[in-house]
Amino acid sequence: MLTSLILQLQAPAETNLPANLGRAGQSLLLRLIAAREATLAQELHQAEKARPYTVSNLVLGKRAGGSLHVQGGQSGWLRFTGLTKAVSHHLIRLAEQPPESVELDGYQFRVSGATLDPAVHPWAGQIAYQELAAPYLLGGRASPGSTLRLEFASPTTFRSQGRFLPLPQPELVFGSLLDRWQTFAPIALHPDTRRFAAAAVALSRYELRTRGMPYVKSGGAGGRGSRDETAGPYPTLIGFTGRASFAVLNRDRYWLNVLHLLAAFAFYSGVGYQTAAGLGQVRQI
Repeated sequence: MLTSLILQLQAPAETNLPANLGRAGQSLLLRLIAAREATLAQELHQAEKARPYTVSNLVLGKRAGGSLHVQGGQSGWLRFTGLTKAVSHHLIRLAEQPPESVELDGYQFRVSGATLDPAVHPWAGQIAYQELAAPYLLGGRASPGSTLRLEFASPTTFRSQGRFLPLPQPELVFGSLLDRWQTFAPIALHPDTRRFAAAAVALSRYELRTRGMPYVKSGGAGGRGSRDETAGPYPTLIGFTGRASFAVLNRDRYWLNVLHLLAAFAFYSGVGYQTAAGLGQVRQI
């Protein structure tokens, strides 16, 4: 099961917050799950590999430099996605019974609503893996398009061999999606998908800009974070936002359908590094 929950928030008073609240959002999600199932929350907290959820940054207020200025009464939202049945179960329950308020970085926000309905919010949704995959794998589309377009709504980057690569290279984008799909989906895709993307997919058009994000680590249960000392020589993480088009040069029907499936999956899985802490929020356009 795949879910995308939108928590609609309202600020009770004017304040200034850090511009990057991804870690605070991650801490909030774990606290919300812990209130219902402490064992699962502990497992999610200790996970060292791919995490079965994503968290957006807070979409509210005005960012300037490293700060976020919020006006009293201003409305915005926070997004959580679940990639497993266990996490999705809790997101569905939160949509049905949202908390009255939540805390991010020591600041309380009133919860004005919660939804999984894409008719209510364009970043909300829920679907079974089999339902998502069916149009592409059960016979596949007869004439899948040879161009795929993605919107990178939050800073996105990739880490490889100790280096960061803030560029949507096809093998990195679709390789990241393949890794998450193979980890969490009940239906395996061909392991050569990454190799096909490297050999037969080209970045054709793009409108991108780079954005710097500080390394932070959680300062506790939603407390103020500090720079991550494990970041080594990278005090600031550089990512990209914007839109990119990918041209598939080998128009084999099977591979086109697999790539279109992964592009659709990106809405829930995110792409790249630190998707559990605000980065890599992506959707097909």
